[in-house]
Amino acid sequence: MSTKSEDQILRSRLAVEDKPLKRCLRQLSTMCARHSQLSPEEARLACERVLQEVRWFRHTVQVAVQSQRRCEQEIRSYSGQCAELDRGVVDSCLEIKRLGDKLEESRNHKRHKVAYDEIAAEANNRPTRERLLWDFNELNSEIEQLRQEEASHEVVVGALRAQYLAVIGELGKLAETSKNALSMQDLGIYLGDADADATGDVDCEKTTTAGLAMGISPTTPRQPEASHDDYATPTGDAMQSELVAARDSSLAGQLDGAVLSYGSREEGEDGNSDDSYDSRTDAPQQGADSEEEGECFGEEEEGELM
Repeated sequence: MSTKSEDQILRSRLAVEDKPLKRCLRQLSTMCARHSQLSPEEARLACERVLQEVRWFRHTVQVAVQSQRRCEQEIRSYSGQCAELDRGVVDSCLEIKRLGDKLEESRNHKRHKVAYDEIAAEANNRPTRERLLWDFNELNSEIEQLRQEEASHEVVVGALRAQYLAVIGELGKLAETSKNALSMQDLGIYLGDADADATGDVDCEKTTTAGLAMGISPTTPRQPEASHDDYATPTGDAMQSELVAARDSSLAGQLDGAVLSYGSREEGEDGNSDDSYDSRTDAPQQGADSEEEGECFGEEEEGELM
């Protein structure tokens, strides 16, 4: 039903019908105008018709009054219903707002739960507190061990420096000894040649034959062991050269081994730290052994020279 038809219905219900009143007034005016011409019977009938119209108009007025009262009641009822609807709308808006807040809270709770689950999963993937404490203690022990090793590096470096200086000193002594030995050898050769010229060819041949039998060079006659303390022989010179070369190679090999072990200890990993450290701590002992071997070689040299 359209809005216009509803308005028309309301207007028709509220409007008072004026046709009965007009008809009653028209009949009354007609009766009054023809009163002198009407018979008593016609006058009575005309009065009855007027009274009937008046009664009908009164009935119409009563219906209109009741309709107006009913409309007023309906208006009050509709006003109450409208107020109730307004209150319901307000309550519904509040409920919608409350439900919206609850929905947002539920969404936040769900997001927080998802984030908490992610954090919990990440925390479960991480090591435990006991494991972290154990790793921390292990790192502290390794740091302390490295500090101790760093402190011992100075001792090892000092020992290697002392060993290197000792080797240099021994090499200098060997150089001086070799120089003196070569000087004595040249002097012995010169004196041997002079004696050979003085004794003659027979003694020279005998000496040469005996020297060949003993492994001595023909150019140098064999000197008696008790004739002169500084005289040397080619055989003794060769032995001396071999001893000096062996000693130099031994000392150089030990020095290179100590330096290499020290370098490998500096650049090595933690798994090889103990082995390299043992090799470096054994370096002074090896240097001492090399010095003892050098002293033995020196004693043998002096014995050969004697």
